[in-house]
Amino acid sequence: MPSQRRSRAGLRDEAEEPRRRRQSRRDESDDPDASEEDPEGDVDMDGVGNSEEDQLVKKLVRYALACEYARIPIKRDGIRDKVLGSNARSFKRVFEGAQAQLQKVFGMEMQELPVREKRTLKEKQKANARKASQSTASSRQYILVSTLPREFKSQAIVAPSRIPSTPEEAAFVGFYTMIISLIVLSGGELSDTKLRRYLTRLNAGQNLPMDKTDNVLQKIVRQGYVDKVIEKHEGDDDAVTWCVGPRARVEVPPESIAAVVTEVWGELPNDFNQKLQRSLGVQEQLGRPQIEDSIAEE
Repeated sequence: MPSQRRSRAGLRDEAEEPRRRRQSRRDESDDPDASEEDPEGDVDMDGVGNSEEDQLVKKLVRYALACEYARIPIKRDGIRDKVLGSNARSFKRVFEGAQAQLQKVFGMEMQELPVREKRTLKEKQKANARKASQSTASSRQYILVSTLPREFKSQAIVAPSRIPSTPEEAAFVGFYTMIISLIVLSGGELSDTKLRRYLTRLNAGQNLPMDKTDNVLQKIVRQGYVDKVIEKHEGDDDAVTWCVGPRARVEVPPESIAAVVTEVWGELPNDFNQKLQRSLGVQEQLGRPQIEDSIAEE
């Protein structure tokens, strides 16, 4: 009989063991200090685990590369909607992580675009009414720029894209660089009449391999290289002015414009650098070695 009681007690213990284990797990889950002992419970203050944050970093890198491929700005709102979703509070950490990956793997980084300038009288009046300062405002838009050292920015290393084709991409880059150079050397603004005159002299209608001239102009406006400012006047024709766009202010610095002008000019007069410096509005002298480096990059 004692042995039967012991066997029955053992059976009861075996039957109750799963219930005790389940209860123990529930108690541990209710313990607020239990998560501190969990080696895999690495969760940040915003509720995003490290593994999930890494995925968001990779997603932002892909989004930035896709935007740059289409030459459209990387917008903060786009990052929040298409990358972060419900993890908007992790923006800073994800952005910094993506910057580190872009620099390490691709030799690029996201750089904020300057604020688009107020061109027309109506835009300036609206900005003054809102007391908006262009110097302190943020555009909330970025593009990818190279972080490679100057010696690695030669044409042999950084060649034009093969999409749609290398000749077309090289012609497109040369075309918008030439348009930007004409605008800058004209004091920052160029009337539509003068631009059409320059394009006629260059025979752009026949020399552009990718599309019609007007379509290419619309493309560089859409991509932010130039701004087409239209001011309407009652009873008169609309005044059309071409200005430098925000992307060009980052991608095409004065050194690049000086390189283009120097290459086209040919034999340089003695006071060429001084005149070019004044035309570009730069403070430092553009020396010959610096210009030659820029020509190599172009």
